[in-house]
Amino acid sequence: MDYDFTHDIYGAFRAEFSMGHEALGYWLTYELRSRQAVISELLRIIAELQNHQRIDYLMEGAEYNLLLTRDEAVVRAHALDSAFEEQQPEDNLVFYDQQSTASCGLDDFIEIIDGWQQFTSTE
Repeated sequence: MDYDFTHDIYGAFRAEFSMGHEALGYWLTYELRSRQAVISELLRIIAELQNHQRIDYLMEGAEYNLLLTRDEAVVRAHALDSAFEEQQPEDNLVFYDQQSTASCGLDDFIEIIDGWQQFTSTE
């Protein structure tokens, strides 16, 4: 998984991830943003997961949720849980959801969050 932390044309923080992991970039950019207290709390919760003090953790966002387990991190759009998902697409059409969900191992997620914390603390 490749990713890059940049600034948009207005100077806001932006995370861009390779295909299949785009939802992680969206979650960092628009849900987590540069909220250092939330980032620190998230790192504390991850430590609890690694020390077997928690089984899992759910962080609900405006458009995406983050689910952490002892093994992985999953970002999933609320839209995937809507009634629309139950409807079958018309013939020859496929429901595209690769930008709506992404997952990675917990160790990779820690590296991402650490990097994001360092990047966004340079305001």
